[in-house]
Amino acid sequence: MTKNMTKKITKEKKEKIIKIKKRIIKESSNLEKNYKTTFKDIKKYFKIFNKAFFKDQLNPFNDIQLKKMNGCWGQCVEDYSLRKGTKFFCLEMQKDYPNKKEFLTTLGHEMIHLWQQTLKKDTGNHNSLFYSFRPKFKKFGLNL
Repeated sequence: MTKNMTKKITKEKKEKIIKIKKRIIKESSNLEKNYKTTFKDIKKYFKIFNKAFFKDQLNPFNDIQLKKMNGCWGQCVEDYSLRKGTKFFCLEMQKDYPNKKEFLTTLGHEMIHLWQQTLKKDTGNHNSLFYSFRPKFKKFGLNL
């Protein structure tokens, strides 16, 4: 690979990230009330966030559930199959959010927990590894 080809690939990657960033900022700035969560949006934004924040390293959640939860916006639930001896991860999210930004922030938040537990073999707690994503989220107009 020549030096010019490497520069071109790097430039293309940067342009893709900028495009994703603009899209997330635009879509999260829509603060209309009562965003309805859909499986389609979860899958769509999982792919976008995976590319933007995790370098396409995350595998999707094994299961996704939309349900009413008290005291939280979402959860990354780790479970074990005693019969198979394997772990699996379930994403639980609210059916409704005050706006799309809360939905996007929650999905990204739970994806960090998935990343911690699957790729980093971490506890998944809100620790320094978790909060290392704060600057990345801020660049995309999201809170952590």
